[in-house]
Amino acid sequence: MKSAILSVTCAVLALVVLPMRAISGETADTSPNIDELTKKAEVGDVRAMDELGEIYYRGKGVQADYDLAFKWLDKAAATGDAQSEVDLGDLYVSGSGVSRDPAMALKLYRQAAAQNNADGQYSVGWMYENGEGVDEDDAEAAKWYKLSADQNFARALNHLGDLYYSGRGVAKDYVQAMALYRRAAEQGDGYGYSALGDMYRNGEGVAKDAGLALENYRKAAEVKECGGLYAMGRIYEKGESGQPKDLSQARKWYQAAADEDCIGGELAMGRFYDEGIAGPTDDGEAFKYFALAAMNGSSLGQVKLGSSYFYGWFLPSDYGQALKWYQKAADKGYAPGQYKVGYLYAKGYGVKADYVEALKWLRLSAAQGDDDAQYQLGAMYENAQGVPQDRKTALMWYLLSAAQKNEDAQKAVEALKKQMSGFDVHAAQTQADAFKPTDSQ
Repeated sequence: MKSAILSVTCAVLALVVLPMRAISGETADTSPNIDELTKKAEVGDVRAMDELGEIYYRGKGVQADYDLAFKWLDKAAATGDAQSEVDLGDLYVSGSGVSRDPAMALKLYRQAAAQNNADGQYSVGWMYENGEGVDEDDAEAAKWYKLSADQNFARALNHLGDLYYSGRGVAKDYVQAMALYRRAAEQGDGYGYSALGDMYRNGEGVAKDAGLALENYRKAAEVKECGGLYAMGRIYEKGESGQPKDLSQARKWYQAAADEDCIGGELAMGRFYDEGIAGPTDDGEAFKYFALAAMNGSSLGQVKLGSSYFYGWFLPSDYGQALKWYQKAADKGYAPGQYKVGYLYAKGYGVKADYVEALKWLRLSAAQGDDDAQYQLGAMYENAQGVPQDRKTALMWYLLSAAQKNEDAQKAVEALKKQMSGFDVHAAQTQADAFKPTDSQ
C-alpha cells in the first residue's frame, strides 16, 4: 500500500519536504575553490554568485552559512538570472538566512518559470502540490510539472508520476506513471529507479517481476537513494525478490539508509536495536534512531520520542514535551498520536484536563481502529467523563478494543456486561459488528 507518493519507501521525504536542489542527491567530486569563486562573484559573475550561494547553503566543502548563502543568491537573483531566482526561492521556503516567506518564494519561482526554466516550473508545481504560498491544487501542480517534465526535468517527472500513480489532479494511470518514472531513471535518478522497483514488485502498470524490482532497487541504492536503500533492507529481512532471508544483510542496508538520514532506515535501526535483531538489544541506540526519525518528521518516531519524555526514558520526564511530540503526530492524522494526545487531555498530563479536547482526539483515533483509543473512549462513556453515561456505547468501544486483544478492554467487557440487560448487550454488539474503521494515515 502506498501513500500519496510512495510509503513503502522513504524517498518521499526527499521529494516533499522542500524543493531544494540540495535534496536531489547531487554532490561535487571535489571541494570548491571558494577564494576563486568569491573573486569572480565580487566582480559580478552571476554563475559564481549562484554557486557560492549553493555551496554555503549545502555546506559543500565549507561550513554551512545561511547568511552568506542568502547574500550571494540575492545578488545573483537581482540580475534576473532564472536559476538564481529558483535557488533564492528555496531559501524563502525553508527560512534559511531569511525569514520564511512562501509567497516570496512563489514569486521568484514564477519569474524563473516565465523564462522557461524547468527548475522554476517544477518548483511552482511543488508549491501548488504542497499548498505553500498558495491554496493546494493538484491539478495546477500537474500543469506545471508537465511543463517541466517536457524538458525532461527528473524531479518533475517523478512528481508527475506520483500524481498519475495516486490519481491526484489527473486521472489515475499506472502506465503513465511508470513511463514517467522510467524517463527519470534513464537519467540515473534514484527515485525513478526506486519507484520502478515498487511497481515491478507490486505489479502496477506492469506484470509483477521480482527480478526487475530487485534490479531497480539496487540501482537506486547505488546512488544512495532512500527508497532503494530501505527496499534492499526489506528484501533481505523478509526474503523477497528471490533473495534468501539474511538479517545481517538487512541490517547493513538499513544502516546505510539511516546514515543517509532516511526515515525508513532510522526507524528500522531503532526497531533492530529495540528488539535485538541481528545483534544485541541496545535501548540507547534504539532511542537515538527513533529520535532522529522524529526530528525528520516520522509520526511513529514522534510518538516514540513523546513517550520517552512521558516516561523519562533517556530524557528527563516532561509531560509538556511529550504532548508537543504527540501533537505533531496527531496533527498528521496518525492514530497512535491522536490517542496519546487524547489520553493526556483526559488525565491532565502536561495540560489542564479537558474532556472535550480529549474526546475529540480519542474519537479520531478510535475511528481509525486504534485499540487503546477505543478502550479509553469506552471508559469515558462508562464513567460519564465529558459525556452523559452511556453503557451501550461504552460496551461497543470496549468490544472493538477487546477484539484486538486489548487486555484492559477484555476485562472491561466482562465487568460491564454484568451491569447490562441482554437486550442492551446485543445492541452494543450489533453496533460493534457494523463498525468500519476510517482510512488511517
